[in-house]
Parts: sequence; structure tokens; C-alpha cells
Amino acid sequence: MATRTNQQGTKKNPDFNPYNITPESAHTAVLLLESKEPEILCHTLRAITKFAAQDKTDTTNREVLFNLDAIKYILQHIDHPELTIKRFALKALAQLCQLPRGPDQVLSDPVNLRRIAFLLSKMEDVFVLEFASLVLAELTTGANGSAQLVDANILGVLFSRMKNSPDPDVQKNCLQTFSNLLAYPQCVSEVTKNPQFSWPSILALMQSKFLALQHAAITTVEQLVSRFDDLAVQKTFKASTGVLDLCDILESYEFRDVHAQILGVLHTYVGTEDNTTHVYQSGCILRLLSYLEMALPAMKPLCLAVLTKMSYFVEGRNALFETGTDLVFCRLLPTANTDLLEDSAMGVANMTKLMPSAVRMADTNIIQALCTILSDDTTAWFNVRMNVLLALAELCRIIPKAAFSAVEHKTFSSLRDINRNYKMNPIEAQHLAVQCYLNLLSYHVSTKAMLTGDFIKELISILQRPHINLKIMTTNVLTGLMAEEIAKYLFNDRRGEETVDTNLRIEHVGLQTALCNLIIASVTDEGADEYLALGTIHFMVENKEARYKVKVWEPALEAIFRHHPSAKLAYAGRLDINDFTAEGFYVQKRLDDFFPTMAEIVQTPPPHRQPVFVILFYPPPLQPPSGCDIRTPHNGSTSHYELAATSSGRIRFPPVPDDVNLRTYLMRLKLWFGDPAKSLHYIEIQDSVFEVRQRDKCAEVSSSLKECAKVLADYVCEQMSGLAQERDCSMPGVNLHLADLMMDLNSRVIGLGWVRVGGALERALLYKVLADRIGLPCALYRVSSAHAWCEVAVPDLPTEELEEHTVKQYPAGLLRPNYVVDLTLQQGKLHPVGSVEARRITGPKCAPLYLVRQPPRICVCEHNENNHL
Repeated sequence: MATRTNQQGTKKNPDFNPYNITPESAHTAVLLLESKEPEILCHTLRAITKFAAQDKTDTTNREVLFNLDAIKYILQHIDHPELTIKRFALKALAQLCQLPRGPDQVLSDPVNLRRIAFLLSKMEDVFVLEFASLVLAELTTGANGSAQLVDANILGVLFSRMKNSPDPDVQKNCLQTFSNLLAYPQCVSEVTKNPQFSWPSILALMQSKFLALQHAAITTVEQLVSRFDDLAVQKTFKASTGVLDLCDILESYEFRDVHAQILGVLHTYVGTEDNTTHVYQSGCILRLLSYLEMALPAMKPLCLAVLTKMSYFVEGRNALFETGTDLVFCRLLPTANTDLLEDSAMGVANMTKLMPSAVRMADTNIIQALCTILSDDTTAWFNVRMNVLLALAELCRIIPKAAFSAVEHKTFSSLRDINRNYKMNPIEAQHLAVQCYLNLLSYHVSTKAMLTGDFIKELISILQRPHINLKIMTTNVLTGLMAEEIAKYLFNDRRGEETVDTNLRIEHVGLQTALCNLIIASVTDEGADEYLALGTIHFMVENKEARYKVKVWEPALEAIFRHHPSAKLAYAGRLDINDFTAEGFYVQKRLDDFFPTMAEIVQTPPPHRQPVFVILFYPPPLQPPSGCDIRTPHNGSTSHYELAATSSGRIRFPPVPDDVNLRTYLMRLKLWFGDPAKSLHYIEIQDSVFEVRQRDKCAEVSSSLKECAKVLADYVCEQMSGLAQERDCSMPGVNLHLADLMMDLNSRVIGLGWVRVGGALERALLYKVLADRIGLPCALYRVSSAHAWCEVAVPDLPTEELEEHTVKQYPAGLLRPNYVVDLTLQQGKLHPVGSVEARRITGPKCAPLYLVRQPPRICVCEHNENNHL
């Protein structure tokens, strides 16, 4: 509208101009779109496109038009007969479709997209094609638009325009449309199966002189090659020159602006085993290595990332080994360019999975380079030093030479510093450092280097941290170290049992399993004492739920009991034929809530009421085992007797008068039965640990064991009651005798040989102790504070064999307790297990064992004709 003039001919400011749109007048401009005049429509649409384009970074103007429902009015003119109106309508529609809600309004009616698609297929005007393709690119950003475009069946037209259009903008928009379709699985198959689809046309656009078109083509190629499950796409790409074209672009300085994108495509493509093989067979690995040498610093990390990703696959590692890329990884590690360290370290870690490559890398200074980077606090942990740790762990796992280098003082110190200064290092690094320790256990030399008190102490300190997985891994390291005998004593010297006890109370099945395995591997006599003092044994016995959850809970408890038979008798109420009483074995006359250690018993103040029986064969001061005990130390190592004398503050053997009587008993039995170390095959005397598996190794046992059992029973009864049983062995008489002993010795600890008036408990103890030392398989059971008995496992000979008076041999592995030794009623007799006579000694079957924290209950039995007890 022309400006108005007044009568004096002066100009006034226009009140309104529909072709100079402002947010206040936009409503009028939208209303003008309903005009029938082509000139008005042309000027209005032109003004709208100008108004919408004024805010390229701000969408305020387009939001105003959208809120005025301008799209509905613009759609009426996209197929207007006037070409200029058609151009401006499509341009304005494309601008409004860039709004988040714009495509939804257009796609609300599927006819709208078909009208635009018709223009793309029928029109040849370059502006119409540009704006129509731009609208389609915007509409297909969502799943609804992509589905409607596929239904419109114009994919062939899009491919044709992309290949043959002289306008790069049309080509770019068509590529963008295809890229949008590839984002939706229901549409992508229609694109790749279309007869017009071909790789050469897309690959040719990657080398276009127009950067935007080049970027769009590369993006589309990356989307296609990332479809690893689409066998048709993968097969056709391998058949094309795609990989070679990518390398050609990398080698062209003219296309340096898209090198990062090209490397991104290659990084995506080498995500499968087959694609990695194809890259190698195409000769591209050598071309990538050449590019790595001459590339700009910013491109080197991207190129190296492609090679590193190939090392994740078996065929990729083989290809990298054949091209010497593993040595390139090693050469790049000491470089000052920290951007290359991450992938170089990961490449080394992955290449160690290929043995020839690992051996070749180990011949370089790779371990020193890794440890140098690891000790550099200026290097970032994520992911440079983490990958360095991973590479170090992998090398130490399979290459002995690398493991030996890793435990050298300087290199091993950098590895240990991770957990020494754990507050400054991430937990993931601590995990990997412990994993290195686990891998080092594979070799004797590296294991021996870790057998130091300081290192054991560090591992124990790691167990005190709150991270469960780290605890489990550290526990496994300690368990592996316990294969060496010295490690057990270092562990005990550093109070490792205290840390095990603390962690064992954490309710975590995996941690408890690992700790139980550690107990089995590490427990010693001193360690068993410590577990008793800490209450670990009591906790393990009482925790019945853990017994069902943790499979090695019971074996761990048995391992402790094997080194502490005193505790087993107190908590289990029995000692089996494979449980051997050791020097210092002690038994309480009456049990309390907790079973005390010998140190606690000795420190009990007077008056002394309840006696404690102790087994001491050797005179004070303690001497190494002599011929009195058939169990000599294994391989001449330091005996547990000597270690007990130097243990840290724990009383292994109490200061009691010399038990010369007990020693005399044993010497006399040796004169009668001979030296068991020379004549019996029941046990292996070269090992101080007696187990069922050792007995199974024995070939035979003598049929004379039954007579030995009877003679021993007579002898025990004679020592406890006199030759003619003249001593009062009733319960009051026994108690009075024990009280006199405690008063005379001024201690509640009484050597068993000092007891000359004994009841069932005292006799059974003496029988078990002596039977263990003459090679007689004997089990001890206790059902009350004073009621105990022994069962022996001896060959049961037929009558006709007894008459022959010949000694025969029988398989030792088949021995089971089969006779109850009568030490109180018919003294010296052996009664078959389960017989009436045996039941008179053992009591009813339902009689409870006498245990810690389990007072004896009254047994109510059903009487029958075979059971009169």
C-alpha cells in the first residue's frame, strides 16, 4: 500500500503495511493468504518467508506464524498454478516445518505429504525441487512422516533426484531424507531393497566439492554400514569400492575437512569380525598405518582408534599382527602425546590375547613403559592409566617374562602404590591392580617375590576397605599365596585372622565363600588358636544359615578343627578316627557358653573348681618332637612345637609340671606293640596333617589291631583305678581326686597323666590320646560333662581265622568304627556297635552330644523289648 500524503504534501509514517510484517501485524498477513488475487498472494508469501527468516537462531517469528495456524493456509497454495506462488509457499512451509510441532500439523492429513511428493516427481523447476525436497527432509524426522513417505512410493524418485539433480541442495535434501528413513527399522528395509539403491551413487557424493553434500553422504554411508544384521547391505558394501574410497579420501589433502568423519565411518565399520577381515584383505590396514604417520595431530587419535577397535576380534588381532601394528602400539606408548596413550594401551592389552603377538611385545621395553605411565600422576586415570593397567594385567597373565619384569622393585612399586595411596586413586584402578596380583600368581618367581611381610600386610589392609568385589579379589590373592608354607606364618604374624573374622560376619555369599577358601588354605595351629580367641569358630558353628548358603563353610570349619581338635570336641562333641590329638590338646570337665583358649584358662584366678585336662608328652621347656610321636614334621620344616614357643603372646602350651606319667604310658606301649612308625601302615608318618585321603593311600592294616585295642583298654583302666580296682572311681571320688590335684598344682590345668582316679571321661580321653600314638583308629564321643566313650575301627575276624592265630592284612580304606571300648563296666572288653552291651556304655541313640552352649536335655526314649535303657 502506498504511503499517504496530507494536503500540504508532507509524508506520514504508515500505520499498516501487510508486506512489512511484524509480530503485531502477522495475523493480518495470514488472513491475506485467503485472497484470490495472485499478486496479493505472491507478495504475502514472500513477506512471510522474509519474516520467518529474520530469526535464524531464534524461532519467535515462526512460532508466531505457527500459532496463527499459518501452515493450514500455506498448504492451500503449494500446488498453485502460479510458479512463483508455489515456490514461496513451499519455502514458507519448509521454514515452519523446522519447528518441533510443524511436521505433525502437516502430517495430520496424509494427502499433504503426497501432494509434496507429487511436486518432487513431476516438477522440474529447481526452486520447487529444492523446497519440496527440504520439506520432505523435515517431515521425515519422525516415524509418522517416514512411514507416510514409504507409503507414497516415491523412493525411486528420491534416488533419481539424488543421483541426477544438478542442484547440490536437492541432492543434499534427498540424502537427508534417506538418512531419516534409516533411523526407523520399518522403513530402512524399503530403502535398501529398492532397485534404485546403489552404493556407487552414494559413494560418489562423498567426494563432492560441496562440503554440506559431502557431510550428508558420509553420514548416510555410516548409517548403512552400521546395520551389521542387514546381510544385503554388508554384502553389497563389501562388493563395492567403499573401503577403498574411504581410504582415498583420507589420503587426499583436498578433503582434509572430512577426515574425522571418514575415520568415524571406518571405526563404525570394523565393529564385526567379517568387516575387520574385509578391511585387512582390502589392504587398508597398511594405508591406515601410513596415514597415522603423516596425519595431523588431531587425526592421529581417531586413526589409532580404528586400529584399536580391530584388536577386539580374533581375525582383527591376526591381521594387526601380520601388519606389525602391535609393535606400533608399543612404540606409541612412550610418546609424549597423551591423546594416543589410551588406545595404544588398549591395543597392547587386546593384542596380548594373541600369544605370538604377546611374546613379540614382551621382547620390547613394554613393561617399563607401562609402569612409567602408571606412576605418572599427571596422566588421567580414565581411560589412559586404566588401559595401561589392563595391558599390564594381560601381559602378566600369559607371558612369564613380563611377569618377572613386573615384580622388579621399581615396576612392582608403581603397581603397589595404587593400593597404598588408595584414597587418591579410583576404585576401578584398585580392582585392576589386584587383578595383576592374581595374574602374577601363575608363576613361581613372581609369587615368591610377593611373599614378603609388607605385601601380605598390604593385602590384609585392602580387606579392611568397604568394597565387596575388591575384598573377594584380594582374598583370592591371599589364597593363592598360601600355597607357600611361609605365607601362612606371615599371614598369622600380621594378624590376618582378625581381618578374616571381621569380614566373615558380612552377609555376602561370594565374600564368605572366598574367605572360607582362604581359611582352608591358610589355617595353622596358631591361626586356629586365633580363630578360637576371636570367636570365629563359635560364630561359624552357630551360623546355621550360612552352612546352607556357603558350600565351603563346613570344610573351612573342619580345617580349623583339624588344627584345633580341642575346639572340635567342644563344639562337635566327638573326634573321629581321622582326628588326631596333638601336643597341648585340652578338654574342659564342664563346658560353658564359649570354649576358651588356653591363655584364658591359665589366667583364670583361684579358687579353681572345674579342671581342664591337657596332653603334654614332652618335658618343659618344649623340645622338638622325638621318637615318642610318630608324626614328625613334613620335609624337615619348623615344627608347630617350635613355632608355638615363639608365638606372639599366645600361650600354646601352659606352664604345668612335667607329665612324666603320660610319657611313661607311651614308652611302655611302644615296648609292647613296637614302634608304629616302623610296623604300622595305617598312617603316613611323613606328613603332619592326617586326613582320610592319606589313610586311603595306605595298602593294609594288621588284623592284630583288635588285640591291641583290648590290651590298651586294660592298660588305661589299670592306670585309672589300680591293678585290683582298689581306687574309688565313683563320681564323688573322681571329683575329690581332681580337687586335690588342682590344689596341689595351684592350677585348674591338670596333665592327664596326673589323673590316677578317673571316670568315663578321663579314661576315654587317655584311651584316645594313646591310641592316636600307637596307630590305633579310635573315635571319641562325649554326651555329658563326665560321660564319654571310645569306638575303635579294627578288622572283625571270622572265627575260623581266629583259630589259625595268624596275622593278616586288610585294606585300610575300608575301616569304620565297629567296636565300642568298655572302660567302665566290663573293663577291657570290645562290644559291637549297636549291641545291648554297647548301648549300656553309650546310652540311648537320642542322647545329645555335650556341646558348647547346648546344655544336655533329658532324653525320653520309647522302651521296647530290645532296648531296656
